[in-house]
Amino acid sequence: MANASHALHICKQEPRLFVRHRPQINALLGLYAMSMNCMEAAEAQFSTVVRSNATSELRILASLNLAIVYLRSKREHELVELLSRLNPETLPLVSHSLRAAAYYVHGLNAFFQARYNDAKRYLRETLKMANAEDLNRLTSCSLVLLGHIFFSLGNSRESMNMVTPAMQLASKIPDVHVQLWASALLKDLYRLTGDMLREQEAIQTHSNFSQLLLKDHFQASQLPEHNLIQWIEGDPPLLPVQPQTPATSLL
Repeated sequence: MANASHALHICKQEPRLFVRHRPQINALLGLYAMSMNCMEAAEAQFSTVVRSNATSELRILASLNLAIVYLRSKREHELVELLSRLNPETLPLVSHSLRAAAYYVHGLNAFFQARYNDAKRYLRETLKMANAEDLNRLTSCSLVLLGHIFFSLGNSRESMNMVTPAMQLASKIPDVHVQLWASALLKDLYRLTGDMLREQEAIQTHSNFSQLLLKDHFQASQLPEHNLIQWIEGDPPLLPVQPQTPATSLL
């Protein structure tokens, strides 16, 4: 969030720079809002990007994340209409990472509709492309989701084969959201196989990640920059200037 705030501060110094990079800032704010479970704010930010004159790739990225917002909010009508325009096999010339992300979003939707064969097909395409591009987060998310699919199908061995490397990869990134998701599945798998010791370890691990994420969310929500998720039109609110870090210099 500090990175988005600093990028916004830099862009405000030059009106043309602000106009050019505003969609990227809206996209960053949307991603942050979604990670904080602020779905209305995330929808507003991503919708702003989709309506903007940003590059086609940025608008597709925003659309894919908007689809996840609709999926999590159970907005089926909007989701179906949006996904019809995001077919990974017919998307215009886009990067491999965006095409892989499109396969993942369709796989996620198929999973929630219990269309497990379709979900597996989409996610295997995601994995092929994500592995080729070293997209570690997309790879780990796809593995966890495949683990849930195999668990739902009663195949605990294949489920374990998916979630174990996902957990290892997520710990290297590191990504607490994926680790929390994977550890929840591990709890169920160890309980199903009767491994009480590992089940207790997984329960404790899941609890630790849950507490860490709650703490991070609370701390982030107290920052003045958090209010930027409500900014859509006009001049952004004045905020304290954050020191520049290597990550913020990308803009």
